[in-house]
Amino acid sequence: MIDNIIKRMPLAFPVLWYFLGILLDRCFPINNLFWLIGLAVFLILSFVFSPKNCSAVFIVLVIIGMGGVNHSRRTVIGADHITHFIDEAADSIAVQVETAEGSGAGDQKLIVSNVRIKRGNWRACQGKALLKIKDSQRRYFYGDELRFFTTLRLPMERRNPGEFDYKQYLANHHIFAIGYLKEKDITLSKTPSVYSLRRIANIVKYRIQDLIAMSVKGEPGAILKALLVGVRSEINDDTEQAFIDSGVIHVLAVSGLHVGYVTLVFWIILGFLRLPLKPKVILTILALSAYVLVVDIKPSVLRAVIMASMILFAKGWEKQVNVYNSLAAAALIQTLIDPLQLFDMGFQLSFIAVFSIVYIYRRFDVILPGKLRPISVSNKIGRNIYQLFLVSLSALLGTLPVTIYYFHRIPLISVLSNIFVIPLVSVIGGLGFAQIILGFCWSGFNVAYGEVETLLIKLLQGIIQLISKIPFAYIQVPQISLLTLILLYVLILALLNFDRQRVQKVIIIGLLIAANIYIWSVIAGSSQVTITFLDVGQGDAIVVELPSKKTLLIDAGDRNYKRDYGKLVVCPYLERRGIRKIDVLIFSHPHNDHIGGAPYILRHLDVGQIWESGLKARSRLYREIHHLADSLRIPIICPEAGDIASLSDEIKLLFLHPSDRFLKRYRRNYNNASLVCKLCYNDVSVLFTGDAEKESECYLCLWDDLLKSTVLKVPHHGSNTSSTLPYINLIDPEIAVISVGAKNKFNHPSLSTIERYNRAGTTLYRTDIDRAVQIRTKGKIVRIVHWK
Repeated sequence: MIDNIIKRMPLAFPVLWYFLGILLDRCFPINNLFWLIGLAVFLILSFVFSPKNCSAVFIVLVIIGMGGVNHSRRTVIGADHITHFIDEAADSIAVQVETAEGSGAGDQKLIVSNVRIKRGNWRACQGKALLKIKDSQRRYFYGDELRFFTTLRLPMERRNPGEFDYKQYLANHHIFAIGYLKEKDITLSKTPSVYSLRRIANIVKYRIQDLIAMSVKGEPGAILKALLVGVRSEINDDTEQAFIDSGVIHVLAVSGLHVGYVTLVFWIILGFLRLPLKPKVILTILALSAYVLVVDIKPSVLRAVIMASMILFAKGWEKQVNVYNSLAAAALIQTLIDPLQLFDMGFQLSFIAVFSIVYIYRRFDVILPGKLRPISVSNKIGRNIYQLFLVSLSALLGTLPVTIYYFHRIPLISVLSNIFVIPLVSVIGGLGFAQIILGFCWSGFNVAYGEVETLLIKLLQGIIQLISKIPFAYIQVPQISLLTLILLYVLILALLNFDRQRVQKVIIIGLLIAANIYIWSVIAGSSQVTITFLDVGQGDAIVVELPSKKTLLIDAGDRNYKRDYGKLVVCPYLERRGIRKIDVLIFSHPHNDHIGGAPYILRHLDVGQIWESGLKARSRLYREIHHLADSLRIPIICPEAGDIASLSDEIKLLFLHPSDRFLKRYRRNYNNASLVCKLCYNDVSVLFTGDAEKESECYLCLWDDLLKSTVLKVPHHGSNTSSTLPYINLIDPEIAVISVGAKNKFNHPSLSTIERYNRAGTTLYRTDIDRAVQIRTKGKIVRIVHWK
């Protein structure tokens, strides 16, 4: 069987071994020199040993070594790397434009390379940068040399468990720095005297956008630009969200579908010229190659063009072509050019989708009952629709685990929506490319086609809006691990081959093993408490997950004119954890940085109760929260010092502050009126302190030994107005967590406060440095979770 696969798909196994080498260097970075030495040794040994012995093994090791060498070479960070010049002022920075996204009025993003930084002398830097330009009117082309003054910054890294890692995403595209500029700060110092193919392609791309803008106005024009040249920056957020909710956002990302338009249009036009087959094939491949440059060499387009070129070549020279082999060849070529593409989400989805359409569709033809096979449908139109449904279902099944892994959702409606959307988009795309090609010749064609395109795109928008409003268009699911992703693929492959007797036995044994593992994992985790101190900048938000599956949220982060942490951090985190209900929402005190995210949370999650200190506030935000709670019939409770809440037989929440007497005395001081509570779970206790300051700490010290806690949430973000030494000594925490924003205007935490905790022998964690801090306990010891 293996020999037969190798004969039909000779590239499949070498590509897999090559990928393994890339993955090994990714997980266990090895110096490039050691990779080269190993590669040379294995290469020599593969020639020394005869085929009867171990030469095949050494050839495999050579291929693995090639992957490791390529990845190591592309990821090495030298002394001149751009990351060494981050957050430092420069006399001047010079760069060369690679790609530009967005044109006309508005913000624009440039990816630039050949970065040179002047500090006395000019220094060339390794790595690319992303420039974000505000109020940009200028058009930038490949090869433009720019000069400007700015401070380069590191991209935002993942701050909370499960968040999208923007820093790693950019690093996978060799971008390691970001600069923020206004167009008036940029000088165009030089344009190339000789135009490269990339620059010519840029000019063509802008010309295409101009043609579309002249004939298709408004949002339909923005959609057409996305469909033809991949420019999505002009599409408004509501339209893009509608495409996402309908499960057809993939049509706006240039890929194989768009390459199909180009191939079809050029094949028809060249057919009118009655060219012989081979010249016709060559010219079509050249047109596809030009299209790759026009869309800035996007991985999905490059994959499709390589595969289309191989198929066209086979057709022209009467050769047989294997789709799997073509797919492997495309993957190999792309990862030889840049091994980091293997970790790009678009690359993964693109290749998996094509593989799934071919493999799973063929399996459907085997495993489906006779009456459900496409060939059994007598009506031609009905058969075509049914085939399109099965193709869509194949792509959905194949990409489902990756979709869940990255987006935490299962698109239910996409199989049906693709039946309506794909044919219509195919017509729009085909007419669009014909419009562009003919529009270059005469503007009348551009206008005429534009009228038709406008009507079709408005029809597409109507269909998308209608589908996106269907209830349960998708299911939000908890985040899954990489192991779960692999197991899902194993399960899908097993089910698709269930007609084979050997596979049936494997599935039954596998399900029994999986059931045992699941049951024991549930038992092992049934007594575990997880507490996550989220990074919400200069604010607090703490998620407490109890063994009974109940959830407490202590504070909700800030809300200001720039961002709402309830929307950006707290709710997404809870959704990734599969939490739909907050049993108790606790507000330590009514300052914005502690309750700002609450309105969004109340509107989007089920909240059982609200607990807060008895101090009333007059702010608009406080009133908004109470109005929402009243309209949603959420009870509001004001615990006092001495109250005890029983969360389970073993877990209690003891309220230590404030007392009614204290509130009467410090009615105007929100910080000192913070609700202070202690979570007790057998031998482990966690003290939550809000923003309590010295005055409240004096009262809290009256609790004496009852203050002693394993973990402490440091009061008031580590301010010098709190964390007095007697207070720290009574608590005697093993671990203390400071929830604080990076480079905040209050200069929190205070150096004197940090020094006091250090003297007490406490292990200190800070959300501005350590990002979110997550702890787990079963009531005996506390374990820090290294989620990064």
